Amino acid sequence: MKHILMRKPMFIYMGLLFCVICWGSNFIFGAILINYFRPMEIAFIRLLFINLFLFIILFKVVTAHQPFKKGVLFLMMIGFIGVTLNHWSFYASLTKAEPVTAALILATAPIFTAFINFVLFKEAKKILFWAWSMLSFAGVTLVIVKKGSIVIGAGEGYIFLTMLSFSCFMVMVERYANSFSSGIITFYSSFFGMVFMTAALPFSDVSLTRTAPAGMWLLLIVTGIIMHGICPLIWNHCISKVGSTNASLLLNMEPFIAMMAGYLILKETVSSIQFIGSLLIITGVAMAIQSNKRNALVAGDGMSNEFLRNLGKKRDKSLKL
Repeated sequence: MKHILMRKPMFIYMGLLFCVICWGSNFIFGAILINYFRPMEIAFIRLLFINLFLFIILFKVVTAHQPFKKGVLFLMMIGFIGVTLNHWSFYASLTKAEPVTAALILATAPIFTAFINFVLFKEAKKILFWAWSMLSFAGVTLVIVKKGSIVIGAGEGYIFLTMLSFSCFMVMVERYANSFSSGIITFYSSFFGMVFMTAALPFSDVSLTRTAPAGMWLLLIVTGIIMHGICPLIWNHCISKVGSTNASLLLNMEPFIAMMAGYLILKETVSSIQFIGSLLIITGVAMAIQSNKRNALVAGDGMSNEFLRNLGKKRDKSLKL
């Protein structure tokens, strides 16, 4: 039991880390694209190419599985919450939210995810887990507060909705992972998300013939496919293996990734206090995940010992007979 639990997570966390690196970079790419496209154009055009990409690579999976026999309401719900609501609120916040405050609010996703699991599914965590999580959140504060003041307004309300919708999305994916494959969840959530987005979309804000440079169109499409097509496939699969609470912890690294992307792409400076904050983020995330793994091992050993005790009792009874 212990050997199996210890062997399992490494490559899964590498996949989750890849997703977080891509999503953290999205702050920088979004800041670039917003100069050439309207926020809703970015959301809608990306969804078009994301669904086309997912249909091509998941054609056999999608055609072989008919979710309308069961679970269609779940897939519609997860599409609305995890795609429509999440994408709309994120891009709506781009022109209003302070980047510093937005990053701080998004970094609370692990706390809200753990809280949702605790309230709805009685998934309790040890004090050590919460302590390391708060250390990581403190690191997030050091990384982003250096860049400006904290301001709360309508844009911050949008980004809070982005964070909350993604937390709910992760919990739902974890709970229904046994009913559908990650490919089915990713494709249909994206498809229904685009349907709902189209129904609510102000088409006056969208122009598919916008005269943006070819490089910006390429950046818009490629980053959309990677961040909202490939990454959700990986993320949804990994959530079914390690749980939404563990996976969400890595989201604390998004501000750090955004800071590094800003340094490499936009040549932004990195202060010493931001570097210290980055170390706190990495340390807090790693130790919180490790403490959770130790709890799983203890629980696993307890189950194994209970099984052996029951087996011994049965053997004694059979010998007496």
